[in-house]
Amino acid sequence: MTHYNELKHNARMLFDSFKKNWDYEKALSASIESACLSVSCEEVILPGKAFSSIQELKDFIRHELEVEVNFTVVDGDHYSLRGDLEGHIDWYLQKQADDKINFRFWNRYKKYLTHIKGWAESSVDKIGTISDEIMADIEDPTVHNRSFDRRGLVVGYVQSGKTANFMGIINKAIDSGYKIIIVLAGMHENLRQQTQERIDEEVLGIDTNPDEKQKRIGVSTLPGEVYIPIDYFTESNLKPNKTGDFNIKKSRGTAPSSDRPIIFVVKKNKSILNNLRDYFQHWINIFDDDYTYKKEGANQFNNLPLLIIDDESDQASVNTKAPQDKAGEEIDPTAINDCIRQILNLFRQKVYIGYTATPFANIFIHHDRKHSVLGRDLFPSAFIKTLGAPSNYLGPKEVFGLKDGSENGLPIYREVNDAGQAMLNAGLDNFTFMPIGHKPDYIPTELPNSLKKALRVFILASAVRWHRKQENKHNTMLLHCTRYNSVQVAFAELVNTEMNDLRNSILAGDVDVLNELQNLYKSDLAATTTKMNIDVVPWVEIIPLISKAVRKIEPQCLVINGTVGDILDYKSKAKTGLSVIAIGGDKLSRGLTLEGLTISYFTRSTSLYDTLMQMGRWFGYRNGFEDLCRIYTTAELFRWYRHISTAFEALRTEFIEMTRLKLTPKDFGLRVEDHPDLMVTNVMKMREAEKMKLNYQGTLTQTTTFPIEERILKLNFEAILDLLKSLSVKDNNFKEKNVWLDVPVSKIQHFLNSYETYKGLPSANTGRINKYISTQILKEEPEFLNWNVALISLPKQKNILPKSLLDYQVYPSSRSLKDSRTDRLFVKGIVNPPDEFVDFDSEQLKAIAGKSPSESKEYGPRKKNPLLILYVIRVTIFESPTDEEFPLTYPVIGFAISWPKSSSAIGITYQINSVYKELEMTEND
Repeated sequence: MTHYNELKHNARMLFDSFKKNWDYEKALSASIESACLSVSCEEVILPGKAFSSIQELKDFIRHELEVEVNFTVVDGDHYSLRGDLEGHIDWYLQKQADDKINFRFWNRYKKYLTHIKGWAESSVDKIGTISDEIMADIEDPTVHNRSFDRRGLVVGYVQSGKTANFMGIINKAIDSGYKIIIVLAGMHENLRQQTQERIDEEVLGIDTNPDEKQKRIGVSTLPGEVYIPIDYFTESNLKPNKTGDFNIKKSRGTAPSSDRPIIFVVKKNKSILNNLRDYFQHWINIFDDDYTYKKEGANQFNNLPLLIIDDESDQASVNTKAPQDKAGEEIDPTAINDCIRQILNLFRQKVYIGYTATPFANIFIHHDRKHSVLGRDLFPSAFIKTLGAPSNYLGPKEVFGLKDGSENGLPIYREVNDAGQAMLNAGLDNFTFMPIGHKPDYIPTELPNSLKKALRVFILASAVRWHRKQENKHNTMLLHCTRYNSVQVAFAELVNTEMNDLRNSILAGDVDVLNELQNLYKSDLAATTTKMNIDVVPWVEIIPLISKAVRKIEPQCLVINGTVGDILDYKSKAKTGLSVIAIGGDKLSRGLTLEGLTISYFTRSTSLYDTLMQMGRWFGYRNGFEDLCRIYTTAELFRWYRHISTAFEALRTEFIEMTRLKLTPKDFGLRVEDHPDLMVTNVMKMREAEKMKLNYQGTLTQTTTFPIEERILKLNFEAILDLLKSLSVKDNNFKEKNVWLDVPVSKIQHFLNSYETYKGLPSANTGRINKYISTQILKEEPEFLNWNVALISLPKQKNILPKSLLDYQVYPSSRSLKDSRTDRLFVKGIVNPPDEFVDFDSEQLKAIAGKSPSESKEYGPRKKNPLLILYVIRVTIFESPTDEEFPLTYPVIGFAISWPKSSSAIGITYQINSVYKELEMTEND
């Protein structure tokens, strides 16, 4: 037997080879013929599809390949920060090169992704590259008696494939010798169940559901593959209100072993995690010295290396308690954080990797504070990895756009601004269906018109997907309007009534309903499809599929919460596809994947960035039906999502900047743009955060600390040369001074982009200054479009040679080091007070005589133009009695900016983390 995806994969590989020498049609035909040469249609496996002839098989492959080869997916970039290298030994790449790792698990997972799931080879290779980098950032688990503790963070987009990434890590970790794997799979059983099913298919190779009696599935069903035994103490279980989570009574008799690994997939639940801790503690007390290590009276497992994967690591895992009470006594952390750290402390060799799409809470973990018993917190000191999304990913910026207009978003948003008559009568006309602040006893009595329209669009979209041969694919509509279980049940009754009426009318051939659907198809679906440059299906071809689509939609919508027993059972409908309307609240708001999500009706509000973003279950991959997707939400929520999308992209830019500067997580202060109506995350998770308003107006910004690395000194020297090259002839009105007036802002921003500040120091950080400048020039009445530039050169001095900068001979400014640290050059200040006004002519200088620097910025060129002041600095050794110069290959280049005292400059408010605060204190010392 041969899986269909394996055939298609082989045909695609052949096509990539043939197209180099043949034209498109010949290459495609030859690749399909060659792939199908030695198979019969009866032996090809494709769930939900049987092929009656070899020609039908070839035609089916051709149809799918034509879509794939004409739709190129570009994999997203990823960026890596490595830190906390003390004690780290590079091991992975060398062992890989020496073929000392037997990649049994990884190779079959890779083959499973291409041959069974039909992934493109490039996408699988991308997972391989990223997982290799992460493995290289942790430690070799096979070195006997060597302790290690590595903690990292992986940041991706919502629903972008983070699970596939950590499945790759788990498979490679097992191949490399990690023995205990714990996956913290969210807070709800349905998410734990979903993750367990992925582990079953993509790591274990057996169905852990007790009713299935260890049936081989997934990776172990590949041709030539065998089942490789792994111990597991958690199970999949699709029965309502049942769980396959860790049960200490079932597992107490089986000890951890170095012979083969154990995998646990558990919820972040205090009771579950305490039981898991007790399980490990039980065996530590029994094991002999070969597997335990005693230190200061505490036992630890030794040579049983642990890997914890914390999915949704910003949820529950972050400590929300203050470190001390008012009396100064230490306070233990919150329950889940406490449990995770206790489990980590039971192992001498351990790795913790958090995965999240909303890292706001994680970056506000204090980077250096330790608990007297638990030790350090879960701050990702070892590495932070930022994953990009492929070009076919439908994410926040694609849906909602960005505030600066660089992304406008796709035309799939529909505003919800109506209210039912009963609500109008109750004076609730400013609410959309579910009043803000409604209580658990609220009972909705009618559906708003926008929701009725959304239900009809779902039916039409289902019919179009049927036409596109997606009738056996999952197809979901999400309704998320309330968190209360009782309200969800009442809501579901209204939806069921509306859908039953629609279904009956369509099946009875009701002319009025069909005309309504036809008008909606033309005005909404066909119009949007045209806008997105996709071929529109004629209405006449849609009509016969509407009845099929409406019959397939589950007769009752599913209510997914903690009290109703409904289950989104995509697994059992894998062959035919599940078509369903799902109503829920918290259980549908994080982590859980809604397969084939097409229509989302979302009016539930929250004031938290991370919660709101995680509620966006519509983000993900919608290959072949992007134009049919719809997001129904309010204008206010749309604006909030656009702000959060912008804030997330800005934070991602900060991570990228950290990578460019080759900094560690402990070297670079992170910040998140604030919003007057929203909070970045739960206020308790932001104990270590501090609000900071970035507004340079009327201030002097200057570099005070400089790197000593030759690479950066050279880069900054080249940046000033490039700027000087780009400037026209200097202004002759300033005689010996090097002054240029009215320089376009683009040249200033290019210089700032090229210049590298020491460890991203907060106020003088070039990236952040550029962001501030961009904010001002994009205003309705832009500012800072023109700048003045000055290159400072002191009068000729004895024993000090000038520095050559193109045609300029610059006598440097001498500044002495203010401390003896060897990793930086800290000079405290570089600006002489008169330098701020070097671009003032004699009359303008008279006008500011006797005025303070702040007052002087209301006069002369500073009314409008900022001044960029450039310095070549001669740094003298700390407390040197002879004024001895610090030996450097390249001169130190510094800059300062004297900002106009603008009353209209827009400040940007940020929440900053503990590293940022510490660096800001350093900069201002």
